[in-house]
Amino acid sequence: MPYLDDDGGPLRVIPITQAPADGRFFQLNRRIGFQEHAGAPIYWAPPHIPSDDPQPGNRTDLASVPWIFWSFIGSFGRQSAPAIVHDHRCELALALPRDQALEQRFEDDRVFRVGLRQQKMPLFRSWLMWAFVSVERYFRHAPGRFTMLVIQSAIGIAMIVAAVILGIVAHPLWLLLALVPAVAALLWRRERRLMIWLAYSGALLAPVIAVQFAAVGVFRLIELLVRETIDRPFVDHEPGPVITPLRFDPRRSGQPRG
Repeated sequence: MPYLDDDGGPLRVIPITQAPADGRFFQLNRRIGFQEHAGAPIYWAPPHIPSDDPQPGNRTDLASVPWIFWSFIGSFGRQSAPAIVHDHRCELALALPRDQALEQRFEDDRVFRVGLRQQKMPLFRSWLMWAFVSVERYFRHAPGRFTMLVIQSAIGIAMIVAAVILGIVAHPLWLLLALVPAVAALLWRRERRLMIWLAYSGALLAPVIAVQFAAVGVFRLIELLVRETIDRPFVDHEPGPVITPLRFDPRRSGQPRG
């Protein structure tokens, strides 16, 4: 088993504490590690300093998945150990110069993907999570490249969708337009796989994401109506929010925890 406990044995339990109790962050109580294969270096995530309100660098949110996408990828499960180790590696990269940070994160993100697969995460989901953290790498360390990446990916998604639609309603030769994002991805050299993945998986998932947003919007609207017509008048005069499952912290001027 590639993930290790504090004693170097196979990881069977992840010792974490939720802090604060109504928030989305956790603290690791004992270190865990990852070794890709025999003879490979072990990447350790050390325990956090106990706190009832841990700050960045002293906490983890497990898999950093926006709550609206939890039906696709959960924030915990088989991905918990890879996410904890990867979170620590991301914190280490923040202390490095930009080019060194990007180089380290490139390898750390690859190891994260390998770790997900060794935890038996589905192939598609593992690569999707890898794509998310790879985009976040540029957001943190190279905002200019991040902007270019997002723009090119969005154009690629639009071209693929347009190619499929025009290929059906106009002429099959329009399907050749779907090859353009793959050719354009070559400009990113070693990141070409990331650009190809973003364009084609984005086009594939776009309808699914649109349906998800619509479904969540209807559900939140129902929650809002129930809160304002039943909960607030008769049960709880200060009910929690419906936009997010996290509670509001009154000490933070009405801002959500985290």
